[in-house]
This record gives sequence, C-alpha cells and structure tokens, in this order.
Amino acid sequence: MYSSLKLFYDAGVLHQLFGAFKKVLHLPQFDGYHHYPVDIHSIKCIEALENIQEPFIKKLYDALDADEKLLLKIVTLFHDTGKGRVQDHSEVGAKLIVPFVKKMKFTEEQIQRCITLIKQHVSMSNIAFKENIHNEKTLYKFMSTIEDVTNLKLLYILTYADINGVGDGVFNSFNSNLLHELYLSALEAAEDFGRINEATKRINAEKKVQKLPEFLELPKLLQSKLLRVESNLFFFKHTPLDNIRIAKIAKETQNYNFSINTDTSLSIEIYRKIPLNIGYLLAMLSHLDVASMEIFTLFDGVKYFKIEFIEHVEADEAEHIKTIIHNAFDMSRHIKLKDVTIHKEEISVDCEHSLTLAEVTVNTQNQKGLLAYIMECFEELGINIVTAKIHSTKHKVRDSFLIEKQNELCNNVAKIYELLTKKSV
Repeated sequence: MYSSLKLFYDAGVLHQLFGAFKKVLHLPQFDGYHHYPVDIHSIKCIEALENIQEPFIKKLYDALDADEKLLLKIVTLFHDTGKGRVQDHSEVGAKLIVPFVKKMKFTEEQIQRCITLIKQHVSMSNIAFKENIHNEKTLYKFMSTIEDVTNLKLLYILTYADINGVGDGVFNSFNSNLLHELYLSALEAAEDFGRINEATKRINAEKKVQKLPEFLELPKLLQSKLLRVESNLFFFKHTPLDNIRIAKIAKETQNYNFSINTDTSLSIEIYRKIPLNIGYLLAMLSHLDVASMEIFTLFDGVKYFKIEFIEHVEADEAEHIKTIIHNAFDMSRHIKLKDVTIHKEEISVDCEHSLTLAEVTVNTQNQKGLLAYIMECFEELGINIVTAKIHSTKHKVRDSFLIEKQNELCNNVAKIYELLTKKSV
C-alpha cells in the first residue's frame, strides 16, 4: 500500500483519490516534533506499519485478520487528516473517515472502531510519556476511552506507526519500553470491566462539573485540584454544584471548619487540615444513630467528613454539638467506649481491591458506639481511610472502608481482625 500511496502523491493525485487529504495537502507542521508535512507523514506511517521492526508489535500485527489489517491501514492513513482546523484534529479526523469507510462497506462495529482509534490516536503516547503508567486510575480512565482489548491492540500498533512516521530515530528504545509497559498494564486493567465502567462514570461526572459556569469561574489551579480528587465516589455521591461548593470551602480551610444542619435530621460537615479525633467525636455523639458517613481526601492536605444522623436535634443541642466538634480537634481527649461485639466472620478484608487501596467491610448487628469503636481501632492501627460508606438500619449495619495499603498493612491483616474483634473474645 505504501508504494501505491507514494506513487499517487508523486503524481499529485493523492488528494483527488482521498478527498479528506485536500485540507492537509503539503500542510507543514511547525511544532518542533514532526519532520514532514501532514500528507507525507501519513504515507510514512503506512510505510512503518508495513515494515514493523519491533518483534512484539510485529507479532501482534501478524496475528490480525485481513479485515483488521485493512481497518488499521485506513485509520493510519486518515489519522491526521483533521489537522489545519480550529477544532481538535482528532475529533475532525474521526468525522472525515466515516464517509470513506461507509463506501468501503464497513460494518457499524468497524466504523465505531475507526472513530475511536482516530479520536484516541495520541492518547497512548501522551499517557506513556507524560503520566504515571502504574497509577491504576490512569489505566482505568485510559481503558474506558479505548473501550476494549481489540482497540487497545490496534491503538498500540497505530501509535508505533505514528511515531515512526515522524522521522528517523524518533521511535527509540526508551519510548518503546514505555509504550510496551503501558500496553501490558492496560491489558491487565481491561480484565476488570467493573472498574472500567466506573472510570467511564467518573469521566462523565467530571464533564458535568466542567460544563458549569460556576466551575469556569474557579481559578484554574482550583479547577485542576478538584478534578484530581482521588475518590470516584466523591463525584458520584455529590451533585456537580456540590463538588464545586466543597472545593471552594476546602480552598479556604486553614486548620479546620465545619457546619451543622438541623433542618430535618442532624447533618455535620467538617473540613480539616489538622488531625481530627474522630473516635472521640463519634463516641460523644454515640447517643445518636449514624445514618451515613463520608470521608474523602480532597487536596492540599484537606480531608472532608460528612456525618448524617437519623435523629433530629433542637437548637440548644446543636450548640452543644458545636462544642464537641471543637473539642474533637484536641487529640489528647479520650472517652471510654461502650462495649461492642463484632465477630470475625462479620469482617471482610479485601487487599486486592486495587493497587493502592484495600477494603474493609463490617456487616454486623447495629450497636450504640459501633462506628466510634471501629474508627478508634483504625486510628490505633494508623490506618488512613480514603472513603467510608456507612449503611445502617435499626438492627444491622454494613460499613465499608477504603483504606490506603501502607505500613505493610496487607501483611498484617490479622491485626485488623484481632483489634476489631477484641471485645467479642
């Protein structure tokens, strides 16, 4: 195919045979990276695709069936035809390829694959060269845009051809190793479709936040910090406006601040940079049943707590609760906890939840002071809770905690069981 395309180019008819090339005919690329105009670069990419030098990538390419090879060659040829426009060239290129592949009688699935590959044709190199390819959030987000393993394989080969088509020596052993590592890591992430779906939800949630005028009014740095909040649940559980509100309060937090809402049932929001004696706080409020609790690590050392209770409280008690919250920032305070009983079989510790997080689930009888007891145990073990989900009914609770895998935590799971069940022994 390369020889034919080169012949068409030399004869000056390439843009007449492929209408999408009319706008990029002899279009220079003054970016300090590309060595050739867009049209020559595209032809050079086809040459690289038909003469793969990397054994692993060559093996992947040879294993493709005839339809997949044809699809990949067409995508490789068209991948930069969207350049020279105001809109992102990947988006434009994805539109330009559609009429051509429809004439080629591609199936709807093949057409969508072409669109995805062109839209994402720079994503693999960007992530491999600019981001932490061992961060699972990065991997799941990447795979959620790539969609499936076939696209990942085709994109890997396309990326190889694209870089080689830039100029001699641009594709080297360093970027080859990075791309290979990303491919293998993404392949492993692709096996967990649940997390990929969650990454897709996260992307959609972020887009909703980014569309709001309130978000656009935020300083650029705060916008970036908000979108980098680690927890997906933070975006899922809060409205886009609430995400922005929380980020603005977090930015203004020096040591700590909090608010109490008593319109219906009691609700407490706390933002803190300094340590919070959460065990003491919950113990002092153990006469109230906790309906739910959220703990999210935000940014700049700020942690966010939201505790909702089943009961309503009057104004005078709300004032007393404010004093309790202030006192909870005194780490020397301690209160004797009520006896609670948790059996070992009611505890589940999943150290394979993710690369950086483990999950502890407690499914037991609802008891006064239970949550305070659990939190105090975590504090004693030096466990950092990233997110907590509390679900309680009158008789049962199902509490789930995502915790950082630090300090050899998963090599000492027995300590978690031992501490949580000590009152039941």
